[in-house]
Amino acid sequence: MNQIYDFQANTPPVLNENMLRARKERKKADGQLALLALAAVLLQIIAVLLGLAAVDWYPWLSVLCFAYALINTIGSGILAAVYMKTGGITL
Repeated sequence: MNQIYDFQANTPPVLNENMLRARKERKKADGQLALLALAAVLLQIIAVLLGLAAVDWYPWLSVLCFAYALINTIGSGILAAVYMKTGGITL
């Protein structure tokens, strides 16, 4: 069978167990970060829905819920912008 790739042309990249473990940990941390971001979005949705439901009975609670969601959204946007500016995720 003829080989279609010349494996002798280039040297393989240096790879050891520590590099593989570090990559595995980084991928695990990225997954946990994605779950944390999803949880934050769901909490904001719950806060807005609670504010909408309580607008007639507790207007001050509605204001607090809307303010929480607004401040949290602004803070998350700033953190995302800074994270992307510094390079983001490197795989």
